[in-house]
Amino acid sequence: MVSSAARPLQDQKTLVTGGSSGIGAATARAFARAGAAVGVNYRSKASAAEELVREIRDQGGEALALQGRRLARR
Repeated sequence: MVSSAARPLQDQKTLVTGGSSGIGAATARAFARAGAAVGVNYRSKASAAEELVREIRDQGGEALALQGRRLARR
């Protein structure tokens, strides 16, 4: 069993923008390892975001892929 000291963000939630690749994906993984439930936000890389969510879940974490969109300027 993993101690609560090893999972300091247990019962916390986080949203990582740009989470489907690069620094965003690394950040999402780090939050998940620390125990947080992670929302992986992406704009166009759905398959990459879903793969990251699977990876996090396979390691016992909680994750969800969420598509964002760019808002038009007025």
